[in-house]
Amino acid sequence: MTFQNGELVRIRGESLIYKVLAVTRTMITIIIMNPQPDGQHYAFNDKSIQAIDESRLEKIVL
Repeated sequence: MTFQNGELVRIRGESLIYKVLAVTRTMITIIIMNPQPDGQHYAFNDKSIQAIDESRLEKIVL
């Protein structure tokens, strides 16, 4: 599956939605999206921005 900057994604098995910041081969850099679709805002912490293998992500369509 290919990802592009700006797409919304979710880590498989989690509920938080992230936005794709950068794509390099199979590693994707993501940042938490605020607000989430339910209106909640999440504080910035060590999991708010992360690089993750694309196989752990799924695309989200809102």
